[in-house]
Amino acid sequence: TLHKVPAPNTSRRCSACGFITPGSREDQATFVCKNPDCGWSGNADHNAARNILHLYRMGHALIPAAGRAVVRRDKRVKPATAR
Repeated sequence: TLHKVPAPNTSRRCSACGFITPGSREDQATFVCKNPDCGWSGNADHNAARNILHLYRMGHALIPAAGRAVVRRDKRVKPATAR
């Protein structure tokens, strides 16, 4: 099943601490958290994937309804039983 999640800041947010700090994307492939209390570093795509997974697990996935606009999934509905 394919689920959409809101894309804003998924590649700029630290997947370890959740902070969005300017300059954390040092280049296209490298993410280094600028939060002094964190400092997590790794591949930028891996960091974004972890953020996307977190959004999905927190119930922020958007599921396309057949032929209609994308709607927010009800938190009580499990992905397998959603529209």
